[in-house]
Amino acid sequence: MQYSSIILAALAASNTLAAPWSYQSQDNSIRVKLSDLDKVHTVNSFPEGQRATQSPAHHGPFKTVELSVGPAVKNQDYRCQILDDAGAPIVIQRKAATDIAFSDAHKGAWTLRHPSKVSAIVCDPTFVKIGADANQVRVILSNQATETASQTVFTGAEREHKPPVGSRGPFETIELAVGALVENQKLRCQVLDHDGKPIVAKRNANVDVTFSDAKKGPWTFKQVSEVSKIVCDPAFVAAPQ
Repeated sequence: MQYSSIILAALAASNTLAAPWSYQSQDNSIRVKLSDLDKVHTVNSFPEGQRATQSPAHHGPFKTVELSVGPAVKNQDYRCQILDDAGAPIVIQRKAATDIAFSDAHKGAWTLRHPSKVSAIVCDPTFVKIGADANQVRVILSNQATETASQTVFTGAEREHKPPVGSRGPFETIELAVGALVENQKLRCQVLDHDGKPIVAKRNANVDVTFSDAKKGPWTFKQVSEVSKIVCDPAFVAAPQ
């Protein structure tokens, strides 16, 4: 009888200890918590293994975002994004890391580069850590007829001017690729001919001498031209022709 009591007590203790472990090992939750410095405003839960978009219960402005990935989720590097009112990914920072797709990694919350309202949260198993060129602005000049191309890199932080790398053309198109981490996503650049005059280019209905990215592709020169200098300046604005 005494041995039976000891065995039963041991079994009861092992079941008590096993229950939390069993729960944790089956936890496949994915939760995104948005907050300011004082109060949690909203928590959203997402399914594993598929792209999902949700709106937060409140739109902020928020200062931090935190992703919690349960131990049973297969992809422990699962990542999510938060979008601003214009539908663009918001830049977030955690220690030395800056990104637009945030992970859990058991390292706590990410801080929004600037407090911001959030229109949507997107979680997607295909999201990955951002590339090293995401804080660069690339100006791409090309001419398909002659198979000539040039790519020149800028920071986007201040006025910069450089000759095109590798070739001065002649070129027929210019395209800006503004990295996702560049703070000024509306940065515009200009290209000058050999006389130092701005080259006019067209994209859709827009005809201008300063060119933006806006994720709308290349601009086409009104006339095929050699390029002596590229100028990128945060002070540039649209200058319709």
